[in-house]
Amino acid sequence: MEPKDVHVAKARRTTATVLKQWSLPEAPAEDARLVVSELVFNAIIHGSGDVRLRLRHDDHELRIRVTDDGTAPARRRRASAAGLGGRGLHLVACLSLRWGVADGGRTTYAVIPTLTEAPPCRRTMQSSTDPTC
Repeated sequence: MEPKDVHVAKARRTTATVLKQWSLPEAPAEDARLVVSELVFNAIIHGSGDVRLRLRHDDHELRIRVTDDGTAPARRRRASAAGLGGRGLHLVACLSLRWGVADGGRTTYAVIPTLTEAPPCRRTMQSSTDPTC
């Protein structure tokens, strides 16, 4: 495994452990693990410096924040049929109530519903620059 793969796998395992301790239902926990994987991978590949993961949970939402030292904000790209990249933030948008960037581009966040709200891929897709996540 390459170092970036090890870091993504560790972030996913840590997330799974924390969400299990919080008794999060399996469906949102699975969505959260995928979102964490995508955001951490993007921070490793496109960011700089240390990558930090933060999770917060209340009765209705799980907030995921991934921060690095780079200042170029994450942005969705159009994936080509032959290309390997460009799909990660599309998945994040589909699985999240909202997502965006904060802290001058250093943090990318996503908010996952933990109760009854359907993710946007089952409604309409949107992104946000809500820094309150």
